[in-house]
Amino acid sequence: MYLCLAGCEYRDIGFLVDASGSIVEDPTVQTFTLLKRFINRIIGRLDVGPNQNRVGVVQFSERVQTVFNFNRFANGSKADMLRAVDRMRSFGQNTHTALGLR
Repeated sequence: MYLCLAGCEYRDIGFLVDASGSIVEDPTVQTFTLLKRFINRIIGRLDVGPNQNRVGVVQFSERVQTVFNFNRFANGSKADMLRAVDRMRSFGQNTHTALGLR
């Protein structure tokens, strides 16, 4: 199943990921791992490429880190996107949502 079928418009889809310590408080739940799996499931269902959907991922807590921007995988390397999401690590700091949104 694909989110964008023939004849529809493609989108820029951005994920703003809370990588603060509050997301990984309970190690038995592995919330941050579940969050990464969710993002990868969405990416896995997209048609990605230069004239298709483009994806960007940014993490935040007390700092902001661009995991990848909309143009980084413009040639449709979905496997590279999935690996980049898998490599994300929690910062374990305080939550600063406003900083992430900026």
